[in-house]
Amino acid sequence: MGYSPFYMVHGRKPRLAEDPERPAILTETNDLTDKYNARLRKFDHLHKAQQTAIERQVAAAHRVEDQYRQLGDGQRFNANEWVMIRNMKKTKLAPDFYGPVRVVKQMPFYTYKLALLNGDEIPELFHNERLQRCKIGELVPQREWAKVSCFAALLVEEVMRGAGV
Repeated sequence: MGYSPFYMVHGRKPRLAEDPERPAILTETNDLTDKYNARLRKFDHLHKAQQTAIERQVAAAHRVEDQYRQLGDGQRFNANEWVMIRNMKKTKLAPDFYGPVRVVKQMPFYTYKLALLNGDEIPELFHNERLQRCKIGELVPQREWAKVSCFAALLVEEVMRGAGV
């Protein structure tokens, strides 16, 4: 073929450091006004390209912000509420949720600081997408087998107290 890879990509000969004459960057004429006008046109073109790039970036940022707002507005939790944590690395027999845990405080970007049942705080922050409200403390109707097991537990405690244990 006889063409360099640079020529194949850009359609012009490469500018090398060891070239004796540097090619004219803008035009082949030596007229200063033509060079000046050509340079002004180039700067205007660059300025317009920069403005369109900035507008596209701002529009993309607004789109991402709207998407983030839609994700974050799902549910919010207050301090001392009980929540369950969604298991994101679920394996075959792993539960869907872990918990319950208590919300300690709300942090920026819809994240929450959580504490375990024993009061130890979890060092990581959790986004509200991973949290599910948990209903702890509500009265659940007891079934007969639960009443019997509670009664049996009371009997065991009385027997142990009577035995001096």
